[in-house]
Formats: sequence, C-alpha cells, structure tokens
Amino acid sequence: MSNTRKKAVKKLASGPIRTNKGKYSVMIFSIILTTVLFSSLFTIVGSLLSEFRQSSMGQYDYMDPSAALICVAALVIFMVSGYLIINNIFDINIVSEMKEYGLLKTIGTSGKQIRRIVKYRTRRICLIAIPIGLAIGCGIGGWMLPMIGRFINTVGANKGQVHMSIWIILFTAFFSYITVAISGGKPRRKASKISPVEASRYNGNLKKNGKPKKKVILVVLSLSFSLVILNSAYTLMSSFSTDSYAEEYIVCDFCVQDELLDNAGQNEKNVNAVDSVFFDELSKQQGVESIGNLYLNHESYTFSPEVWNEIEKYFFSDEVVKMQIESFYAGDGYTVKSYLKDLHNKRAMEGNTYGMSKMTVEKLYDVQTMDGATSVDWEKFNSGNYVLAERWQYSNDGFLNVVNPGDKVEIGGREYTVYASVDIPMVIEYPVYGPIECNFILPEDEYLSIYGEVNPMRTLIDVNDGCEEGFEEWIKGYTADSNLSYTSKKSVIEDNRAFGELFAIAGLFVAVILGLIGVMNFGNTMIASIISRSRELAVLEAVGMTEKQQKRSLLKDGFRYFTYTSILSVVLSSIINVTAVKSFVNNLPMFSWRFSLTSLALCLPVILVIILIIPAAAYKRLSRRSVVDRLRME
Repeated sequence: MSNTRKKAVKKLASGPIRTNKGKYSVMIFSIILTTVLFSSLFTIVGSLLSEFRQSSMGQYDYMDPSAALICVAALVIFMVSGYLIINNIFDINIVSEMKEYGLLKTIGTSGKQIRRIVKYRTRRICLIAIPIGLAIGCGIGGWMLPMIGRFINTVGANKGQVHMSIWIILFTAFFSYITVAISGGKPRRKASKISPVEASRYNGNLKKNGKPKKKVILVVLSLSFSLVILNSAYTLMSSFSTDSYAEEYIVCDFCVQDELLDNAGQNEKNVNAVDSVFFDELSKQQGVESIGNLYLNHESYTFSPEVWNEIEKYFFSDEVVKMQIESFYAGDGYTVKSYLKDLHNKRAMEGNTYGMSKMTVEKLYDVQTMDGATSVDWEKFNSGNYVLAERWQYSNDGFLNVVNPGDKVEIGGREYTVYASVDIPMVIEYPVYGPIECNFILPEDEYLSIYGEVNPMRTLIDVNDGCEEGFEEWIKGYTADSNLSYTSKKSVIEDNRAFGELFAIAGLFVAVILGLIGVMNFGNTMIASIISRSRELAVLEAVGMTEKQQKRSLLKDGFRYFTYTSILSVVLSSIINVTAVKSFVNNLPMFSWRFSLTSLALCLPVILVIILIIPAAAYKRLSRRSVVDRLRME
C-alpha cells in the first residue's frame, strides 16, 4: 500500500472516533474494565513474586501451588470475560458501521484495507482505554495486596507492599491489547468480506422476528456468571462460625513461638526459640493459669526386626503408602520396590521426637491407649517407660498407624513401649511434614534427660477468665521487640474472619465487573436489535400499533432474558454451592458451610429493573425520530 493510500485509510479510521464519541464510549469503557481486571491481578501476582525472590535469608521463598492455580484460574476467567464483552461490542459496532464499509467497498476499498481501518480504530481506542484501566487496576491491586499478603507465606522485606515494575505494566498492556485484538478478529473479518449489496441490507444476523442470533446465550451467561460468583462469595462469608471452630482448632489461650516457625517460606526454622528471658518475664504476669511446653528434635529411628516386620506388613503394604512413595520418591529408575528395599535393609525411618508437658499432652486428641482408654494417664506416661506415637495422616480424615500401642521402640539409646496412638493438633505441631514419617512423643522430663536442657519450640499458656485482654496487651508488646510471635484466640478468630473477607471482597470485585459486563452485553444487544428493527417498528406504528404496545413487546424480550438468567443462576448457584463451595468451606477452619441463595434473592430484582429499563430507554430515544424518517431508513 502506498503512503498516500495509507494516509487515506488512517484518515477514514480516525474520523468516526472524533465525530461519534458517544458511539465508542461503551467500547472504551469495556476495554477499561478488562484492563482493570488484568492490571489488578498482575499487580498482585507481580508483587508477590517479587517478595518470593527477596527472602530475608537470601534464599528463594516457597510459593503455595494452590496460590498459583488460583492466579491461573483468575487469569482464564478474566480473559474469557474480557473476550465476551469486547467481542460483543465490536460486533455491534461493526453492525452499525456496516453500511459505511459497504460504501467503501463500492468505491474500490479492498477487504485488507477495511481490516486496516478497523485495526487503526481499535488501536486508537486502546490508546485511550488501556492507560486508564492500568491506573485504576494498579490502584485496586495495591489496595488488596496487604490483605492478601497476610495469608501468603513469604519472608521477604516489605511484605504486602506493591513491587511495581515497568515489565508488569508492559505485560498488562500487552495482554489487554491481545485480548482486544482476539476479540475483534471475527468482526474485522466479517466487515472485510461483506459485499456492498449485503452491507446495505445487513441487520446483524437477526432472526426473522428481529431478535439477535446466539446473543441470548452470551448475555444470559454473562449475567448468570456474575450472580453465581456473588452468591458463592456471600455463602463463604455467611459460613463464618466461631462456635464450630473454637473447640477443635484453638487449643489454648496463647501460644508463643519463633516468628518464622509457621512461615512455609522459611527454610531454616528455629525450634528452640522460647528462651529463659521470656519465662522470667512470664512469671511476673498476673492471671497465668497453666503453662505447657513443646520441644522437638528431628532424627532417624531404627527398629527391631520384630517391629519392622509389623511395619512392613501393615503399613508399607498399604496401597495409600505405596502411592505416596511413588509420588514423592519414585522416578529416574528409582521405583517403589527399590525404595522399600532400601528401607528394609536399614530398618529405619525418619521422623520427629516431641517433648511435651502435662498441659500439652492434654491437648492431644483421638487417643487410643494400649489399655483401650481414650485419654492419656499422665502418671503412667510420665513414668519414663512409655512414648506416644502420632498417627500418619494421608488425607483430611485418613490415618494409619506406623507402629501400634504395645510395640517396643528405641529413642536416644533407650527402649520405650508405645503407650498410645494419638493426633497432634495442627496448630501446635511442627509445620514441616515429610511424605513418610514416624513421630513420637516423650514426657518433658524424659525428653530433656535425653537431649539436654534445650529451649521449647512452643509454649502454650492458659490465663484466668477476665485476664485475657491485659495479658494480650503485655505479650503483644513483648513479642514486638523480640524474635518471637504469638497467637491467641482473638488473633486467630480475626485472621480467619479476615481470610474469609478477603475471598468475599475478591468475589464481590469480580462479580461487580462481570455484572457490568453482563448488563453492557444485554444493553448493547437490545440496542442493536432495536436499531436494526427500527424500520420494522416504524411500519408497525404506521399501521396502528401504539407506542405502548411496542414498548410492551420490547419489555417482553427483556423479561425473557431475566427469566433465563434467573433459572440458570439458581441452578448453577445451587450446584456450585453444594459442591465446590461446600468443599472449599469445609477445609477452612472456623467456617461451617450453610446453603444460601440470599444474594440471588437480593440481586435478581435489581437485575430485573435494569433489564426492563434499558429497552424502554432505547426505544424512547429511537422514537424521537418521526415515523416518516424511520420508514426512509434502509
């Protein structure tokens, strides 16, 4: 193409935006919404990745795979949502400009030149919309990041702060533009291939009754998707319950440990952090009812031939254990069989030895002693002859015994009898889990006699009723100036409530954006339908159909959209509520799932009002032109 013809194409491309700004405002707004979604997501993800690279130990942090999956899922949802709205609006704009493209074809403009004209217009719109969307999205991402940072395991500097770089901005802008380009591909091809005669009669692929083909499904899906996400977020928030959580998860009033012990991003953990200085200060506090210590030592246990035969017979023969070995150890020629052979030759397993005081032992649950009791007899356990064996957990409610009550085991050169199999509450055990491990528990004095006078990994504290607030004020100030941290009933409840609120806010944010997309899809579809049917409506009015009757006909179309949206939203929300949402909520501490469609009951009337207003308003604007003028329209 010569420079003169290129200039002519650019001039044609730029004209409609300057002369019909209102016509393109919806497209600009849709691209802004799409860019807001992308930029907020990339701001959060980019900042978190930057934190993962800035460990305080100079090492790379651990990123939870579930967090990566959530980001990928969000990216797919956002891109699909952006495609739906932009593709629909492009299609509608192409319909309204089809006669212009037909005229250009008449004077000799090629299909390739038509595509260039549409591309130039698209680029100019993107230059306006994408920077605005970037600014808004980065602001939203920066606002949400501190809330997300509280629940992401990183030990980098400036945790929860925005780490913006030019690459995040460029990638977001590029991703937004690619989404727009893909969305506009089909409408561009449609405009370039249509003949002048077809363009003069083009009605946007309407059915004989004037209603848009295939658009009903897209509009209903857009509206329903937003309502389903909103209802899921509401269900999550309404499922928050301290009653179902306190007894099972909060084992003591306060728990003190190293500040990085429970951070999965920290490789080297201090398991002897609670020192004598803390205990000196603790002894001066009023209202302390009881104190329990928990110690830890990682080691390898060698078993007698008799016990090892039992372990191989009942533990390593289990298919669940073999699957776990295959997942974590097999590969590069190293099979489950070779792994079990190595263990057989060594007759040894790695694990953790815990030391626990009486108060801590009382926090254990699912106890099954060698005598058939369901609680630990402290006097018997503390005699120096017994250990407790923690059950091996392979799923949320799946457990196996590595050794059984009554078995003989050797720890620190001494022989002990397994008194009971037990479970350690997740909130106080060592937060690093091996795929296959064997853990034992010794009484505190026995543990210290083997490993020497070492500091505890955790210290559990119960205080008298009415003293919690004063004690928390003291411990908060003490740990602020040390390498220790603490958890309390109050802080755990607040953290879990904030965790639920984070998902609810994110869900609300996405639901609002998708709701706007759905409403815009509906509005543009109805407006395009009314514009395409304007001559038909004028003919009906000329033969006696009143304005009220025409409005009623259009309102019926809107009500049809509402009916489909209501049915689909209720069905999908119910299915997702009792499957995905229920499964997710039941894995969260402090949440007890409750089925709810309350948000649908509140939002559907609002959707109905919007759906009924848009066609009435569009028709009112169209009817300002006289019947004669509308009859003259081709």
